Amino acid sequence: MNTPGHAVLNLALLGKRDHPERSLPILIGAVLPDVPIFLFFVWERFFRGLPDGVIWTERYFDPAWQRWFDLVHSIPLALLGYVASRRRNPFLALMSASILLHSVCDLPLHHDDAHRHFLPFSTWRYVSPVSYWDPARYGAIAALCELVAVTVAAAVLWRRLAFAGRTGTSPTRAVRIARAALVLVVAVYVFAYGALYVR
Repeated sequence: MNTPGHAVLNLALLGKRDHPERSLPILIGAVLPDVPIFLFFVWERFFRGLPDGVIWTERYFDPAWQRWFDLVHSIPLALLGYVASRRRNPFLALMSASILLHSVCDLPLHHDDAHRHFLPFSTWRYVSPVSYWDPARYGAIAALCELVAVTVAAAVLWRRLAFAGRTGTSPTRAVRIARAALVLVVAVYVFAYGALYVR
């Protein structure tokens, strides 16, 4: 899945209408597993000056980078973080649960770029027949499913926001910003799907 999709889906599944304080740890956990990939791209593209083709077909598979990518996608480590913190640190527990959900959603959607989701206990990779981006591996179908899931999750969050942050009869600035972000994410998904898969 794409990172914005993880954020919207995790907020919809793990968040609660009456507990807006849950949003920050959920959002951090949804995005955190992909942060090393963003840092990798910035380093390889802007500091080393490599072209995108080399970055994604060669450098991405460098074992040193792969260790970082796989470590933050580790299901056992996220589960351990959740179990160890659920009674004493709700913030860390929610963040760990969100990392876990991110990794579980990624597991069936990566083919040649599959992560080692069971580090440190196993280096095995589940090489899925489905890729969230590769048209040769049902990418168009997976991307459409992701688009639908993100749109439904955004609708759930939009409705949840209707009950949050009201001052009198109008929504607060934070709610308006959150709603604008949801519209933007769904719009980007629709545009990207149309540009990449609709001929």
